[in-house]
Formats: sequence, structure tokens, C-alpha cells
Amino acid sequence: MTSRVSPNDFSAVERWIILSVLAFASGLAMLSLTIANAILPQMQGDLSAGFEEISWVVTATMTATAIAMSAAGWISSRLGQRRALIICGIGFTISCAMLGVADGLGEVIFWRACQGMFAGPIPPMSITVVLNIFPMREHGPATMGMTAGYALAPSMGPVMGAYLTDIYSWHVAFTFMALLGVILLLLIMAKIPAMDRRPGLRLDWFGLLTLAIALGAAQWTLDRGNHEDWFESPEILTSAIIVGFATYLFLAHSLTTRQPFVDLRIFLDKNYVIALIFWSVAGVLEFVPLVLMPTLLGRLQEMPVEIVGILLAPRGIGFMFGIIIFVSLVKFVSSKTLLMVGMSFHIPALWYLSTFDMTVGLEQFVYAGILLGIAESITFSGATTIGFSTLALDLRGYGSAIFFCGRFFMTSAGISIFVTLLSRSTQSNHASISEFVSPFNQALPLINKAVFWDTSSLSGLARLDGEITRQSVMIGYLNDFWILLVLSIAVMPLILLIDRPAARKN
Repeated sequence: MTSRVSPNDFSAVERWIILSVLAFASGLAMLSLTIANAILPQMQGDLSAGFEEISWVVTATMTATAIAMSAAGWISSRLGQRRALIICGIGFTISCAMLGVADGLGEVIFWRACQGMFAGPIPPMSITVVLNIFPMREHGPATMGMTAGYALAPSMGPVMGAYLTDIYSWHVAFTFMALLGVILLLLIMAKIPAMDRRPGLRLDWFGLLTLAIALGAAQWTLDRGNHEDWFESPEILTSAIIVGFATYLFLAHSLTTRQPFVDLRIFLDKNYVIALIFWSVAGVLEFVPLVLMPTLLGRLQEMPVEIVGILLAPRGIGFMFGIIIFVSLVKFVSSKTLLMVGMSFHIPALWYLSTFDMTVGLEQFVYAGILLGIAESITFSGATTIGFSTLALDLRGYGSAIFFCGRFFMTSAGISIFVTLLSRSTQSNHASISEFVSPFNQALPLINKAVFWDTSSLSGLARLDGEITRQSVMIGYLNDFWILLVLSIAVMPLILLIDRPAARKN
């Protein structure tokens, strides 16, 4: 067992070199989550998948990432952060390489899940290392440095994926990720020192299995529910029962065993719980538009993939603005205020998205992306600082694992929920609008396109039905953005419950 590291073990230069490597590691893990977003329409065509089915390419990765993140505390304690990072890097690189040669939907979903499983532990282990090697007075700038990799990478993912897909194919995008994985492995082996580990620490297999079953069954229920008519289906009913029973077993076991998989004492820290809620909700507010916007552009405006990728890049610009705002304010205002500022930027961004119509211009997507980028960078730093400001040192590993696990499970669940809402809203809107298409509707012939939509011919009816579908889908997207806007406002009062950090509990 190696000795516990402390800030005094490293010089300032060494600390920032280690932080840079870990920021790259976390960024690469996050890049793997969003690289598929801009190329979903191309993957959907190549794999002959429906819209709900192709969304599994994203949600499978998110769910596997969330489950793996929950194990990050044990993995890092048992193996040590350096060895654990190397193992995760190897598995991640192999998964990316296999995605580069996958040619079936089931195969892609399997390797995407493996990719998420190995990428998941990297961010929480990285933030734990950074918090341990930096003195507490430098945690704000240090977490912002981690944000540079963690939050900027998701904005780069769609651009890189779209560019490589346009020139080559979506397979090449994943192959390029494998090359980046090799570079990451070399950097970890060269720059990350051996850190404290507990070789005799046993794994609470029962806790891990029950948590994994609960999360996996919950995601399965959300993904398949709409397709199977929810609780009218024995499959969905059984899955929901499994979720409840597995959750009960996990909680009962964790409260009674001596070495639980997740130390539930982390939830006794009010600041940590509130920060976790904000961090998880922010994941939904930031990632759901990242999934919806490419499909909106591809389905309704038929934009080429490279343009779609470029339109998602302004989030990175907004992220840089967020860094400037954070650095300018961090010495003068509290983390509580910064969190409020970060969450507040979601409101105008989502309101702006909810006002789009069929003639929306490219610049409007740019403005919304910049605002979401600002919100993401400031919220991450504020929530991280608040969440760990009062958490006991020996609970940091568990806290960081659940911090990221909660975010990614909520994000995955949010994507499934909003894709379902989009599908059901589209069907409902189509039925409602179709009621006005009738020979007895005297206003219909007055429309400029009345000849084009001639209801007396099959071709005219087909064109009219296509336009009704387009309008129904657009209304469905707007409904999703409105619900996200309401959610962003509803959580804001929780900021008032955050306590000023006191002396740290040991």
C-alpha cells in the first residue's frame, strides 16, 4: 500500500502537468459520449434503424458510463488511480477500435456500452486525484482546469465526428478515437505517479450487482416503454418491478453491510446532495439539446452532416466565455453565487430554442449553443466546489463516483424521456392537424400551395401529409424545449438551501 498523497508532495508545475493529463483523459471520455451525436442520421441510415432505436447508441453509452462511474471509488481504492487509469484506457481504446469495424446495430450498441464502461471511471478518478494534489485554496482554479477538458470536449465531439464522417465514414471517427486512446495511455504511464491504494479492500459484489441491475432495468424501461405501450406490456411491467426490487435490495444492503459498494454517508452532507441535484439536472439541460438539435437539423432542414457538426461547435466558444466569467468572479463572489449564475444561463438558452420555427436560421443555433456552453462551464465548477467543500476526505472517492454516476444516469434517462415525448407529441400533433384537412374546410383552397396540396389526387395528399408530419415534428421539438425550460426554472430555489462551507469533517 502506497502512502496517501498530499499537495506538499508535488511542486506547482508538477500539479498542473498532472492536471493537464487528467483533463485530457476526462475530455477524451466525454468526447466518446458526444462524437456520435452529429452522425446519428448517417448511422441511422447505414444501420437501418428507427429514430428510437438509433437513440440507443447514445443511451447505452450513458447507462454503462453511469454504472461504471459508481464503481470508480472502489476501483481507484483497490488498484490505485494510476493503475486503474491505465486499465480503463486500454479497455477504452480496444472498444473504440472495435467500433471502427462494427457493421450491425447490435454490435455498435454492445461496443458503445463497453466504451462507456471503460470511460466512465476516468472523470471521477481524475477529479479525485486533482482535489488531493491541490491545496483547498486552489480547488476553484483546479476544477476549472478540469472543466477545460471535461466540458469543452463534448462540444468538439460532434464537429470531429461530422468532419470525419463527411470525408470518410462514421467508422473512421471511432478509429480516430482509438488513436487518441493510445496517446492517452502513453501520457498516463509517463506523467501520473503511483498513488495510495488498498490492496485488501474487497468489492461489495452484491451492492454492485443490485445497483447495476436497478440502473440498467430503469434505462431499459424508459427506452422500450413507448414502443411496448408502457405498462400494458408484461415486459415493461416486469422491468419496472425489477427496478423497484433491485433498488430496495441495494439500499437495505448498503445500510447494513460493513463495507458497502457505495457509502451512503455521502448523502448526509446537504451541500453535496444539492450540488448533485444541480449537476444531474444540468446534464439533462445540456445533453438533451445536444441530441435533439442534430436530428432537428437533419430531419427538418436536411442540412449536411458537416454543417450540423459546425453548428454544435459554438458550445465550445460559450464554454471559453464561461471560463472568463468564472475566473473574473471566483475571487469576489461565493461558489453559491457562481452556481446560480451558471444555472441562470440555461434559461435564456432554452427559451431561445423554444421559439424556433421551420424557418430558423443558422445563427440562431449558434446563439443558443453559446449560452449553453457558458452555462455548462460555470455550473460544473460551481457545483463541484460546493459538493466537495464539506464532504469528509475519506468519502471523496465515493462522492466523486456518485457525483458523475448521478449526472450520467439522469442524462441517459432524460434523453430517453424526451425522445419518447417527441415521438408521442409528434403523433398527437399529426392527428390534431389532420382533422383540418377536409374537403369541407373552406380555408384550405385559399392557401398559396393549394394546387401543390391538391386533395383530389394521391400525390397531392402525400405532399400534404408530408408537410403535416414536418409541422408535427417541429411542434414536438418545441414542446421538449419548453419542458426543459420549465425544469431549469423549477430547480433554481434549491440554491437558497446551500450552506456556507464550514470546517471540513474528517
